[in-house]
Amino acid sequence: MTVTARPPVRRSESVSGRVRTLAGLSLLTLALLLAAILAGAASTGSGLRTIGHDAGPQVLATTGLYRQMSEMDALVAETLLLGREYGPQQQADLTSYDQRRLEISESLLKAYRLALDDPSEQRTVESLIEGLGRYERLATQARLLDMQTQHTAGQPPDHVVEAYQKATDLMHRELLPQAYNLTLETGTIVRRAHDAERSATSLARSAVIVTGLLALACLLVLQAYLTRRFRRVFAPALVAATMLTAAGLVTGTALLTRQGQALEEAKRRGFDAVLTLTRARAISTSMHGDQSRYLLDRFRKDTYEHTFLDKSRTIAAVESTSLPDYQSKLQANFQGLLGSLTGQDRQRLFAAYQRFQQADARMRTMSAEAAIKFWDGELTEAYESYDTVLEELVRRHESDFERAIDSGDGALDTLWRSIPGGLATGALLILAGVWPRLREYR
Repeated sequence: MTVTARPPVRRSESVSGRVRTLAGLSLLTLALLLAAILAGAASTGSGLRTIGHDAGPQVLATTGLYRQMSEMDALVAETLLLGREYGPQQQADLTSYDQRRLEISESLLKAYRLALDDPSEQRTVESLIEGLGRYERLATQARLLDMQTQHTAGQPPDHVVEAYQKATDLMHRELLPQAYNLTLETGTIVRRAHDAERSATSLARSAVIVTGLLALACLLVLQAYLTRRFRRVFAPALVAATMLTAAGLVTGTALLTRQGQALEEAKRRGFDAVLTLTRARAISTSMHGDQSRYLLDRFRKDTYEHTFLDKSRTIAAVESTSLPDYQSKLQANFQGLLGSLTGQDRQRLFAAYQRFQQADARMRTMSAEAAIKFWDGELTEAYESYDTVLEELVRRHESDFERAIDSGDGALDTLWRSIPGGLATGALLILAGVWPRLREYR
């Protein structure tokens, strides 16, 4: 039996094989680093788009819709309560009513455009449009009946009040709940997107760090092997590739961190704050409308007082048994929607809210005629001062929201423009660095 000896592997083939292996590992880890950075950027970018450009603006638009609809119904009550001697003010209320109607149309159009991928939300918007048409007809009927009576300031005749009851019942029992549900649905989308993208961003950062360190380790091993085997101190192309890889690791991690911080800032200090304050403003508008309805409708006077109390507890929660008890116990350590405010914002808003509640308490102790004059003067001024403070806080947090989204978008744009090109150049430099050594063994 003849045994054929296998020829020994030449040393040159062994060296070139190791160089190819190390270079291949370096390229592979560099590709993994790029993939981790791009995956993290895509994930965080998706969250920024959801919160900053899609569902987030829709939530804010629908929250504003709730306030606009509440104010529209309150303006109808005001025009019915004011008599013929308040003609100019009635006309001003009707002008404001038309402005709110235009704003509502724009908000609904925006909500519908943003809900193109959700048939359920589209149906809700369509139902609101149809319901507002019915409300318009009922409110117009009440105003026409009121114009025919030519009554003085105060409660209009019962048939006018009954006509208005149909309109306000439609608004508060059907339309406002639909608007609120629309806000809840889109708000859930934002919360889920934020939670998912926050976890994905954290995972992406970890993946970037791991793959980046592996890429640097492979490049350092490759350079050490070439230096020892070929007795060269440096391979300039590989040194440049290592520097680009390190820069990609640091820059990618920093930009992903900046995107994550922007997402968190937009959600916490921007979106959440605006949503809370806008909802508080919407409820406060409805409270001011309840004051008008309290003076307008003697049949539901107690109901509107109780509704005013419930909404007050939502705004600033205080343990109480009645509205006078609530107003007497109202202190700066309240909870509720506005309970999360701190510092000067809390003090300033509480002072305005307390003046509004104190004015309301005074109105309820007056005779009907005196109460209407007080409501039209000092009480409305107190409400407007309180509403102005709320509006200023909303505008400030809207600016915080927009700045955070712009910061995240800027980080994403920088990442897409710099990282892929830099790492691709690093890959070419790796090939350029090992090719002369491999060519020696051809």
